[in-house]
Amino acid sequence: MVRLLINLLLAGVGAFASQNIEISPKQQSDLGIKVQEITVIDNVAYGPFNALAVLDKKDILSLGANVDAVVKEIYVGKFASVKKGEKLITLKSNALLEIQREYIDALIQNQNSVKDYERNAKLEKEGIISKKIFLVSQQLRRSSDLRVELSASQLLSNGFTKAMLQKLSQTHKPIEEVTLYSTINATIFEINVNSGEYVQADKNLMLLYGDGARYLELDVPVDVAQNLFLGDTVLFASKEASIVAISNIADPKNQSVKIRAHIKDAKGVFINKIYSANILKKVSTAFKVQKSSLVLSDNKPYIFKKTPTGFEVLLVTIISEREKCYIINADLHAGESVAATSTAALLSAMEALDE
Repeated sequence: MVRLLINLLLAGVGAFASQNIEISPKQQSDLGIKVQEITVIDNVAYGPFNALAVLDKKDILSLGANVDAVVKEIYVGKFASVKKGEKLITLKSNALLEIQREYIDALIQNQNSVKDYERNAKLEKEGIISKKIFLVSQQLRRSSDLRVELSASQLLSNGFTKAMLQKLSQTHKPIEEVTLYSTINATIFEINVNSGEYVQADKNLMLLYGDGARYLELDVPVDVAQNLFLGDTVLFASKEASIVAISNIADPKNQSVKIRAHIKDAKGVFINKIYSANILKKVSTAFKVQKSSLVLSDNKPYIFKKTPTGFEVLLVTIISEREKCYIINADLHAGESVAATSTAALLSAMEALDE
């Protein structure tokens, strides 16, 4: 009966999305087809998702004892805020004294090797010694320079500052105590030692969380992630974050991907807390239609746009599904209408052409 009531005329051949279904107002009324004006959507929300607040690894400072030492004094308390350059802890170490002695020995040896090299360079130029003897002194100098550099690096990695290293180079007198300073503005998250405690070289003394940028990390379904772009907004706890990274690796178990978003104002955001978050995506060609407006044919979604002579078949992309409507992407414009009831009749007419 539907085929008797509806006259199908093609605007193109073969594809549903190019069909135009001509139907009179009376036929439309007899079939109970009602239309509804589309609602233009300027953003689409996904979620809610669990979002973990995190720091960049570069802003997490683990303060360690690289040599065996005794903790002489601790200057800060747990959860205290510290500024860059503020004193944290003082260590006294026999092992550090030994490294300083090695550095002093390396300096003295280097001074001698430099003198030998300069003397032999002059003698070789005058033809008094052979090229071979000069090259040996050159190699000894290079080895001596390297030993000084390695010893200096070892001291710097154990809390020495460049000023302390310079003082040691000038005086050749070992420094008995080393004070470690914060290299960033941070909060003391952990203190793992006590004053007077003997600590081994691999001991973690403190853990500092820097006042750097905060991020949200979310796991979102693949079908949602493929609609997202860098710069899309994440809303949580009355705050905003901007997506800065979207992983292209899916978790094989739950088919989700990692999203990272930079928190714009992180004041009051707790590190390691899980927040409820929604992703808000700005769109330019998205529309809200009733669920009854959309039909499926061969697992492809279609709607029927009202035209002066009937309805045009449009293939659409479903962006998201809500309780009573779909958010779709389609070739539509503000003020246009689509069929909202009795779309099964239009679907039958559309599929009849393909038989």
